[in-house]
Amino acid sequence: MFVIFAEKQLYMQVVTAREFRANQTKILSAAKSGQSVMLTSRVGNFKIVPITSEDEIVKRDILESLKEVKEHLEGRIDLPNARDLVF
Repeated sequence: MFVIFAEKQLYMQVVTAREFRANQTKILSAAKSGQSVMLTSRVGNFKIVPITSEDEIVKRDILESLKEVKEHLEGRIDLPNARDLVF
């Protein structure tokens, strides 16, 4: 693991996949507290960030939309088609 410093302030913590597995709680706590964390692995590099309230709103909206589509496919509700929405 190595840490990048910028102007004497902690900027980003870089960890390998092995280090992440061994120290998940510590690394996730750092990300939750606002520290930038980058995970490096053979399949790529990833930034670890906590879920925000905006993410939760988007998730809720997507789940509601998927529920509507499922109900439509099951024939329980009718949804407007694109032509009805445009004209």
